[in-house]
Amino acid sequence: MSKKILWKDAFQAITSSLGRFIAIFLLMMLGSFTLIGLKITGPDMRETATSFYQQHKLADTTVVSNYGLDANDVHVIKEYSKIKNYDLGYFQDTKVNDGQTVVRVFSNPKNISTYELVSGKMPHKSNEIALSYLLKGKYKIGQTINLDKNTSLKHEKFRITGFVRSSEYLDKNDLGQTNVGTGQLNGVAVVAKKAFKTKVYTIARIRYKNTANMNPYSAQYRNTVEKYQKTIKDRLDKNSQNKLNKYQNEIKQARNQIMQGKEQINQVKLFSSAQASQLEKEISQKGIELNKEEQNIKQLGYPTYNVHSRDYNPGYTLYRSNSERIDILANIFPVILFAIAALVCLTTMTRFVDEERINIGTLKALGYSDGDVRKKFVLYSLVSGILGILLGATLGYTFLPRLIYKAYTTNLTMPEVKLQFSWIYLLVTLAIGLLCTTFAALWALRRTLNEKPAQLLLPKAPKKGARILLERITPLWNRMSFTYKVTARNLFRYKSRMLMTIFGVAGCTGLLVMGFGIKDSLNGISEIQYKNIIKYDLVTVQQNNLTKKQQNKLDEVLNSDEIKQYKDVHYEQLTKKAGVDDTEQMIGLLVPSSNKNLGKFIGLHERKTNKELKLTANSVIISEKLADLLGAKKNSTITLKDDEGKWRKFKVTDITEMYMGHYMFVGKHAYQRSMDKKYATNGELVTLRNKSNKNVQTMSERFIKTNAISVVSQNINNKKTIDNVMNGLGRVIFILIGIAVILAVVVIYNLTNINVSERIRELSTIKVLGFYDKEVTMYIYRETIILSFIGILFGYLLGKWLHNFIITSLPPTNAMFDPNMYAMNYILSGAIPLIVTLILAFVMHRKIRSVDMLEALKSVD
Repeated sequence: MSKKILWKDAFQAITSSLGRFIAIFLLMMLGSFTLIGLKITGPDMRETATSFYQQHKLADTTVVSNYGLDANDVHVIKEYSKIKNYDLGYFQDTKVNDGQTVVRVFSNPKNISTYELVSGKMPHKSNEIALSYLLKGKYKIGQTINLDKNTSLKHEKFRITGFVRSSEYLDKNDLGQTNVGTGQLNGVAVVAKKAFKTKVYTIARIRYKNTANMNPYSAQYRNTVEKYQKTIKDRLDKNSQNKLNKYQNEIKQARNQIMQGKEQINQVKLFSSAQASQLEKEISQKGIELNKEEQNIKQLGYPTYNVHSRDYNPGYTLYRSNSERIDILANIFPVILFAIAALVCLTTMTRFVDEERINIGTLKALGYSDGDVRKKFVLYSLVSGILGILLGATLGYTFLPRLIYKAYTTNLTMPEVKLQFSWIYLLVTLAIGLLCTTFAALWALRRTLNEKPAQLLLPKAPKKGARILLERITPLWNRMSFTYKVTARNLFRYKSRMLMTIFGVAGCTGLLVMGFGIKDSLNGISEIQYKNIIKYDLVTVQQNNLTKKQQNKLDEVLNSDEIKQYKDVHYEQLTKKAGVDDTEQMIGLLVPSSNKNLGKFIGLHERKTNKELKLTANSVIISEKLADLLGAKKNSTITLKDDEGKWRKFKVTDITEMYMGHYMFVGKHAYQRSMDKKYATNGELVTLRNKSNKNVQTMSERFIKTNAISVVSQNINNKKTIDNVMNGLGRVIFILIGIAVILAVVVIYNLTNINVSERIRELSTIKVLGFYDKEVTMYIYRETIILSFIGILFGYLLGKWLHNFIITSLPPTNAMFDPNMYAMNYILSGAIPLIVTLILAFVMHRKIRSVDMLEALKSVD
């Protein structure tokens, strides 16, 4: 036999055992597709974001103040040596006078946080405007829109010149809150700088010298920006008192001018009553304007500066956490999948070597070297493995990242994903794949090649029978039928196949339990959160120092027929750095005016025991996820930072169930003790009679129109945010469930096929002895069914562990998933491999029926 014939024989091995070849190909394809796809998606997402931020020079820091930014503030920014460049601009929240659309209009920045032009052109004239591309369906280029009169814009009418994508607002639904319209922003817009008539800047955007080349999602970047921001904030805070003094002096001077004006009127009255009347009108108008200015300053309070990092941008943190969730899945799912693939491939290649035993003996007897013998197995494993890996890698680098990216960015304004190629991932996958196939073949071949040709030319001796454990349990063994005794002996006789089947089915079942479990953990969270726990529809936060007129208008709305009930509360936000990435967490502090009927607004209870928690004057009840992040338990003391930068201590009395956001429910005495100030209400929890989205928007607008409310928080927006996060993750989990199902089919088919092929003479023997086809099929398939059941039970344990690990690692830092496992999850996860097993039973039944008994029995003669 020449070398050419050896290669021909090697290639013929592929076509003669195509089923086995395809099985290895599919296992390697699934493994590489999942490993590379999941591993590269996180980096792809971050690279897409990084490229987008660099292209539009997204600000590292933004600075805003309740009094605007004057020359002294600009001087502080200009003189800070760490700043590379800065951009000063304006913004104004305003309502489009054709409905409930509220937009935040920015002046067009020169070179920081620029806008991507989606269509049309950027505005250049003072009456031109470009809207967010999210409003493209509602408005069109060339259309003229009217904005509210009372703004800092020069015009009311603006012509739309184009549609843009903002680099600062990434979330389609959560654009932020405002004190205009319904209290929620619907979009952003950009105009030329000259479109604003105000002289006081309202926003400063800053980029630092040494952050341009840093990974924007790295701890190094966050720590650097945080350090610089603290310096800027400290320096700006020194301007606060001078700024307040300046405004107070201006008011004092204006008061003096009015007094002088009144004296002038008395003098003019002696000579000209008409002139005196005109002066009286002018001074009266000035007095009204001055009163408004004084009230405005009272409501603004002490001058403060808000210095924000990129994390403050809506969608920025969500996008980062989404990419990190994929990294978590990438470290779990492919490992288990490849482990299953490796086990099955090892079994498959071992069986292949056993089938070729006589051919190997013949080649060795003819004088061929061990290297010549190995060619067939190396070629077979390399072709099947490499083809599967290359196809899987191609789909993993392209299809899966696009699929996951689309799922996660459905509610974000990010551009198309930037696909990357990584040699490291491909080489690692190739190494693992070849280990599972070629190395497995050579390992199985090693023992065979050590035997002499004369031994190899004889059929392999059947495994020696031995008493099994069940036989020692005499009462049970005696009651078993002959077929079940044979099944029990065969199960333990072929231990390697038994273990492979159990591990293979267990792995597939475990992945299904994990997938369905995560899906269950996501489903219905918003319903639980906003039906059983948060029962109010709105939270309103009042302006400072309300006038009597504002208070009357607010009371009128609160006592209207549309309001079912409301409760006065004190509401403020505290902060704390926590979590794996040590990011700043926002904590909503709620202190009700009384505990009467509190359960109608908030359901406080322990999740595990469902025990109702009573809020007393000394209670400090925190949400469960916050407790996890802070490592807090009952009677623990936690420290949180207030809006003045002071650290406040609270002693935790209970922990309540909560799935989204961080909350603290505090009694009056506990609040006064921890915050060191007198308790006063500043907002309301509001429940509406009509809970429709349209009515929530209408009532929010009514509250804003009273001028008594600074912020309205709507549950429908929070619910939408939760649903968007969960839907994105749910789509990814659905993809992984699909992969697990395909894996189950391939694994069970391959192992069953090996089982039948290995024992074809045994099946032919019992068929000759008169067994019916169904009995012959069940003779061998009964073992598969039993092993599948055992594998499913082990899979349940594996799946539960995986589910628990994932749901504690996967959620963002301000959310938690439902940790419960439901019966339907186990039913579905067990049913899928069982259904696959049963379907394949029919396939194997047809194969067994078509076996030529005489040829099979002669095959090793």
